[in-house]
Amino acid sequence: MSKKIILGMGFGIIALGIARFFWAPLEEHTHYHANWAIYIDDTRLDLSSDKYMEDISSCYGSEGYVTPESRVHMHLGEQDIVHIHHDGAAWGHLLTNLGFGLGEGFMVFPDGTTLLNNESKRFTYILNGQILTSIHNQLISSSDRMLISYGSGSIDSVLQNQFSKVMSNAAEYNDKTDPATCSGSHEPLPLLDRIKLAFWG
Repeated sequence: MSKKIILGMGFGIIALGIARFFWAPLEEHTHYHANWAIYIDDTRLDLSSDKYMEDISSCYGSEGYVTPESRVHMHLGEQDIVHIHHDGAAWGHLLTNLGFGLGEGFMVFPDGTTLLNNESKRFTYILNGQILTSIHNQLISSSDRMLISYGSGSIDSVLQNQFSKVMSNAAEYNDKTDPATCSGSHEPLPLLDRIKLAFWG
């Protein structure tokens, strides 16, 4: 093999590494947002209390890993915004972290109160305008709008009077820098990690 070919291959590898260095992802952690609300008998369930909020400092463990409690949560009394730190987080995980039990056609509250589908009332789940039969295993995607509703109202009534009130500002939070350690998606990779990613993948 001639020196020109060897040099050409060497320069090609270096050029590819440099290109990948500049194109390598700048973000280290999964972190995006969704909107949601729960309505019981046409009244929104208030989840703005501190007991439903995750402390910002606990978004990540000391080694940067995501714990079951921190992979999906809310902050600072903002009950409209869900913070997601793991691509596998589902709506059932969120409710579990808040102390609720959620399944197809039932919900158990932190105090033990249980709501069930019956002849007069039922659960309605609406995700981005689509009616679902169950959501506990439904993965949360960026900018989702989720409504969990329990009552006797018709689907049309729930869509018009409840789902229409679910906020749609999650995408704005994706573009903001969140406070403290919850700003995972905005944390740049360290220089050495970017070099490793560029040349070794």
